[in-house]
Formats: sequence, C-alpha cells, structure tokens
Amino acid sequence: MTENELASTIWNIKEIIRDDYDDAEVENVILPFTVLRRLDCVLESKYEKIKKEYDAAPDNVKETKLMVLLKKHNLPFFNLSGLSLEKITKEPAKITENFKAYLDGFTPNVKNILIHFVTKTKDDSIENDAEADIADIYKDLASTGLLFQVTEEFVKLDLHPDSVSNAQMGTIFEIVIQKSKESTNAKAGQYFTPREIVHLLVSLVMAGKERELNEPGKIFNIYDPCCGTGGMLTEGKKFILQATNNPNAKINLYGQELNHKTYAIAKSDLLIKGDLVSEDQIRQGNTLSNDRIPRSFNFMLANPPFGTDWSKIESVVKKEHEKKGGRFDAGLPSTTDGSLLFLQHMIAKMDKSGSRIGIVLNGSPLFNGDAGSGWSNIRKSFLDNNLLDAIVALPKSLFYGTDISTYLWILDNKRPENKKNKVLFIDASDKDAFASLLQRNIGKKRFEISEKGIEKVLKLYKSYKNASIEIDGVKTEVAKLLDYDEFFYTKVAVCRPSKLKFVDFQKNLNKQWDDLPAGAKKNLERFRDEKSLNGEFYDAEFFDKIKKIIGKNVPAALAKDVRRLAIEDEDAPAIFATPGKPESGYVANTDLNDSENIPKKEDIDEYFEREVVPFVDNPWMDRSKDKIGVEFPFTKLFYVYKPLRSNEEIFADLKALEAEADADFEALMQEDK
Repeated sequence: MTENELASTIWNIKEIIRDDYDDAEVENVILPFTVLRRLDCVLESKYEKIKKEYDAAPDNVKETKLMVLLKKHNLPFFNLSGLSLEKITKEPAKITENFKAYLDGFTPNVKNILIHFVTKTKDDSIENDAEADIADIYKDLASTGLLFQVTEEFVKLDLHPDSVSNAQMGTIFEIVIQKSKESTNAKAGQYFTPREIVHLLVSLVMAGKERELNEPGKIFNIYDPCCGTGGMLTEGKKFILQATNNPNAKINLYGQELNHKTYAIAKSDLLIKGDLVSEDQIRQGNTLSNDRIPRSFNFMLANPPFGTDWSKIESVVKKEHEKKGGRFDAGLPSTTDGSLLFLQHMIAKMDKSGSRIGIVLNGSPLFNGDAGSGWSNIRKSFLDNNLLDAIVALPKSLFYGTDISTYLWILDNKRPENKKNKVLFIDASDKDAFASLLQRNIGKKRFEISEKGIEKVLKLYKSYKNASIEIDGVKTEVAKLLDYDEFFYTKVAVCRPSKLKFVDFQKNLNKQWDDLPAGAKKNLERFRDEKSLNGEFYDAEFFDKIKKIIGKNVPAALAKDVRRLAIEDEDAPAIFATPGKPESGYVANTDLNDSENIPKKEDIDEYFEREVVPFVDNPWMDRSKDKIGVEFPFTKLFYVYKPLRSNEEIFADLKALEAEADADFEALMQEDK
C-alpha cells in the first residue's frame, strides 16, 4: 500500500464509531490506536525473547535487567504486560480488563506520551489536567461496546517497520491528521509541512555546510519551535546522515509543540526511532509565551502556522519585548500574525559558533507594516545583524490547508565575507519550471515541488548570483543578488502650507461663540462687535486689520484663535506662523500632510527637489519625523511588464472562435440529417 492508501484505510476505521462519536472526537480514537499498533509492530519480532529473559530475572534486578535488554536489542521502550492489541482480541469477553493491563504495562516514557492523547487541557503543562487518565483511550469505546471491533480493525493493519518505514509512518500520521481536521473544517495544514518542501528547506539550510557535517566527533543539534508531528526534525537528521560519511553521526533533535495530540505523535515517532534520548528533547507548550527548551542550536527549521493570532499571550510577549536582550526586543508584529515572533525566537537561539535557520512564511512578513512599525523594525534587525541570506518564493497550491503564496527564508549568523550585507532572492514560483501536478488533490495541495525543481533551486542558491533560466521558451530572471541597502528607506514627512481666507469674521464669531473653548473666548471677546472685520480677506490683509484694532503686533496665541474661524482656500496665499513675517515659516495644513518613502541610496534633498517640489506648491520636509523602514518587495523585484493585447488580436480570436462554433454547429446539423 502507498502512504495515502494506508492512511485512508486507517481513517476509514472511523465508520465503526461514527454513530457514537462526533467528527471532532474521532481522532481521539484513531490517533492513539495508530500509535499503539505501530508500537506493537516495532516490538513484535523481539518481544517474546525480551519478555522471557525479563521474567526469568530475580525480582530485585528486574528493572536493571530490562534496561540492559532494551539497550541490547536497541529498543527505547517495552510493554511488560505480555499483551498486545492482537493478543487482546483473543479474549473478547475480557477486552476491557486486558486493555487496561496492556496500557499499564508500557514503560513510563510511552505512558507519558499516551496521556497527551486524552488530556482536555489547553494549558502548557499536562500536570494542570488532574483528570487526565490514559484509560480514557478505551473507556468510551468499552461503554459503547465498540472496543473489540476497533481493536480488531487496527490489528489487521501491517505497520511493521519492514513494511512501513519511519519516514512513511510520519507521512501516514500527517495524512490522517489532515483528514481529521478537514472533517471538522479545522486548519488542516497547520500541523505539518509537505515532505518535498521540508526536503528543499533542509537542503537549503545545510547547503555549504558539507565540510562541517563530516567533521569527526561533531555533534549537531536540530530544533523546530513548532514541530507538529516532527517531520522537519526527521528530515533534518536524514539529510545529515546522507551527507556525511559517518552513519553514527551524533544528531540531537529538539522541538516544542502546542497541540497535545501532534506533540504525542512527534514524541512517539522519535521514541520509536531511538532519537528520544532525553524527555527534554520534545516539549509541549506555547513556544512564544513559555520557551521550554532554553538552549542554542546549530540548525533550526520551522513552518509556523500562517496568521497565528497571539493576542491571548500579548502581555507576556510585550513584557519580553520591553526587556533588553529579550527574544522580541527588535519589535512586535500585529497580534493577528505571530510568524515573525517565531523567527525572532529562533534567532535568539542561534549559537555563537554558527547557526542556520530555515523558515516557511507567507507574504505578510515581506512588507507588512510602515517605517518604524514592529514589522519593519524586525526586518531591519535581520539586516543590521547581517543575518538574512536568501528568500525563495514557492509555487502556489503546495500546502494541504492553503493555496496562498509562501516563501522560504534562510538566515545565517556566520556568513562568509563574500555574502556580507547581501541577500539572494529566488523566484521559484513558476509551476511549470519548479513543480509538478499531482494526480489527485490532497486538500488544497494540487502541486508538489519536483525533484528537478529542488535541484534547480539548490543550484541557484549555491551559485549565489543573478541568474536566468528558460521558461516556456522565454529567458526569465529567477535569481537576484542585492545589497541590503536596496531595502532600506527613509519615510520623510512632507508638509504643505495652509492657505486661509476670512469671510464675515464678526458674524461667524458670534454664530460659533458657544462652541469656542474658554481660552479662545477670552482672546476674541473684543472682536464680537467689530463689524469692520466682515467681508472677505486673505490672511495678511486680515491681520493688518487686527493689528490696528489691538494697537500692537499680533501675539501667536491670538493669531491661532483668530484662524479658528478662517476657511481653507487654494487660491489664497500661504500663511506664516507670525502673520506677515515670512522668516517665521509657513503654517502647515495638517489635512495635506503626506510622506515620501525615499530609498537609502538616494540623496534625500535631491529626491525631494526632483520628485516632490515640481508637483506641489511650497512643500517642505519635517525631518524631525524621519523614520527608517525596511521591506522586501519580492513581486516588484521580478515584475516584467507584459503589454496588453491589441484590439485587433482580440477581435481576430473572437472571430476564429465564432467560426469554429459555426463549423461545429453545421457538422452537428449534418449528422442529424
């Protein structure tokens, strides 16, 4: 069976329980039973021999004997009950009793995993769910009389390692989860990443590290802060083993996962493979609010959920943002998307001796946020610290749960001198050039990155220079190497002067009197009976009248209150802060305030004279409000203008289609005769 076929067979066992379980509850049976069956199959060939030797050992050394036996047979877990799912089905009348004994017989590391399949808490720690009991795996089935039938169906599955590899088993778990989430309209794609994308991401992260991977005695630590079912970790280890001449290379896998069930699958997967040396390697909890693995890593990989809302943990995140040297001190994105929080978290875990990061992101982190915003400041920090190495655009419709545009970001804190302050953009979004169509859609996934597509992207990345390839017979630019400075800009405030006219000032003053603030009334009281102020006047002329009335120069506070009753008039002269004195500077019309994003490589004054002054009356810049921004306009970088088709071409096509339709109709009529 293929992974898809086996996953469908597993998922279809739900038909037995569909009348007794809601759609959202089905996975509470399917997932733990799949894990249990896999555990049985892993143990099967060695079980009787280990059990026999264990039983023969004296009681006072049984625990030690078990440890020795497991190490001898390269097994990280065992079941001391003498039972398996298959053996349980031999005694249908005792199935509930035997199932309890079977679960209780597992070593603690397995029981600690199984409990996460039944916990109902959403808290970071299983200890906060006092009611969690692994017996919940089978209790409801037993009470509805379905335990035997379900167990019997799972026993029919061949999940032996000789038949289903660890990699295949991981894919099967992911497909089953996808089916479960789709059945409840949940976010099916947020728990795992298609294998070919993982393969490409890992290949990019490891590229250029071949010599380091082959260093004798080198220890590698791989980390995923939102590890899902552990696919990225598994692929990372697989790559290192294939890239080295040492099959015994020391590779430690670490990850944290919020969802209890996917955490349990990830941990059981690593346990079965022998990769779970310490319970601290895979932790459950919210990575952003509670980092449970406080250490650094050589390689980090992640596909954080797209558009993750982090408003519930905002206070915790803000507190760390305000702390100097905290994980999020560079800035905070909007609470509707926490993807750049995950990336900052990973950067905080970079090892000083050298670390590389590969992360899957949607389009928002490229350009969201204005200059000075959290989004922009975070992007700026990547460039200020010479971390950003490459960004790769992928084809659409690669993921199970979304068909939006996605990008692979590669970061490195030990970049060679020739890459310093440079970033490579690779446009691998063309489906024909980099992907292949699936024979059958899986959720929203219609395409997969082909092996040739992966090779092309890796070749472009390793070349690290501008490049073009032929797509549909046209030479197309697909790689651009650019200086960091290309992405910095200064947001400069542009002001325009206010132009005022006074119309029937005395009349309007009395009409609006009740609405004026107390201070303004005090300054303007003397003008309530000055009918000479009625009529139409521009600012300078009007203040000459005011000056004569009060017998002195007009104070700034009075001028401000007088102008409350003026109206804007585009044909009026610009007004000055001190009426009649140009040296005091223009007064800005706040309704006309604007800004210009001026590239760092441009001289700001020259840009202003060229791009603003010719088109606006009397503009000036308020440089006190300057803000530095950074954005990566990926689409703009590779945009190629394609002229619209002429009317003649369109009409010709329409006529051709019309003629073809007429011919088909004529042929149809002839057949009827």
